[in-house]
Amino acid sequence: MKRAAKTRAAGGALLLALAAALRAADPAPATIDLPTALKLAGAESLAVKLAREQVTEARAAGDAVQARFVPWVTPSIVVRRHDSNIQAVNGPILDADKQSLAAGITLNAQLELGETYYQNLVAKQQVRASEAALQVRQRETVYLAAAGYFELVRARAAAAAAEEAARIAARHAEQLAATAQAGLTFQGDVARVQAARERAALAASRARAEQRQAAARLAETLHLDPAVDLVPADAEPMPLAVVEAGDSAGPWVAKALAARAELEVASARLEAARAQRRGAAVAPLIPTLGAQATVGGLGGGPAGSTVTRDWGYSGDYALGLSWRIGPGGLLDSSRPRETAARERQRELEREQVRDRIRREVVEFHVRVRALAEQAALAARALESADQSARLSRQRRETAVGRVLEDLQAEEDLARARRDYVAVVAELNAAQYGLRFAAGE
Repeated sequence: MKRAAKTRAAGGALLLALAAALRAADPAPATIDLPTALKLAGAESLAVKLAREQVTEARAAGDAVQARFVPWVTPSIVVRRHDSNIQAVNGPILDADKQSLAAGITLNAQLELGETYYQNLVAKQQVRASEAALQVRQRETVYLAAAGYFELVRARAAAAAAEEAARIAARHAEQLAATAQAGLTFQGDVARVQAARERAALAASRARAEQRQAAARLAETLHLDPAVDLVPADAEPMPLAVVEAGDSAGPWVAKALAARAELEVASARLEAARAQRRGAAVAPLIPTLGAQATVGGLGGGPAGSTVTRDWGYSGDYALGLSWRIGPGGLLDSSRPRETAARERQRELEREQVRDRIRREVVEFHVRVRALAEQAALAARALESADQSARLSRQRRETAVGRVLEDLQAEEDLARARRDYVAVVAELNAAQYGLRFAAGE
């Protein structure tokens, strides 16, 4: 157990050290592998951090709703002064000059019992929805990190193949240029090889740019400095056996409908709408409780006396029940219609989420099966192209073959290698996509 704890601690330290190195201002290339990318996706992604803050916001809003059940205290000090006419409680007008001082504490409570109860139910569902949305963002970011890493590996392998093809074309062009000067080579062949050399150099330049762009996109996903040139630890993608797709997408769809957090988000929003609809019907029937208690001291007297004259205890208490009639209360027909329509919208939105999940699972299932077949075909095509290139080199070495034939074989080999790594990278990403779509 201690050894495992030390291993986890060391792994965490290495992960933090790598994150710090990748954020450094030095734009030197930094190597990254798939496990590190997946860990950084869960820890450093801005989308995940934003979702966490939204959970905190929802919980704070729920606490604010619950706080409405708690009365509030109002300390006060009031100095009053009156000059000339004032009306007595029994009607006559009196000429009186007086002043007073009141100091005390007022305890207030205005409890809209029905509204507060149902708003508390809504707040709980909003917290539930935000927590499920956090799970969605975490899983989504991990999938995007995996797909981004496989794309970076593909771009690197494609760039390596293009650069190799460019080197071979350049070597052929130099050899033909030398033989052309000796009058042994047709100038048209020299021009054709030179054109092939320029095309190969252009393809290599594009491939290097694609690799750099893939590195920048992965850095964005991982919240790293895009100026750092991320280099994958894998030179080329190797087919991974992450999932067994099977012949039918049905089991994957059932698993997704039971596990996807998006459905939890939709269900929580639906429950919140139902609570609002019930609150619109029931809450106006429940009275609002109002209570107030003021305790302190009161003193004063005629003009010329001190405001603390006859200072003594003073207390006032009030308790009442009230109902609201009109907008937002009893006899308000618009609010029930509004909340009922909102509930129906949330029901339809949940069905939309179900349909989207089914579609995503089927799409990824089809992609995994198709790409697995395509990867096998691409591997055989690569093997054939490699054999053709080897035989072409042998013919050129024995002066039987022509340079253009050899060059064409090398171009076919580079193309087959690019097709193979592209299909394998898509296959690996699709397998992670199927797991994501199934809620794993």
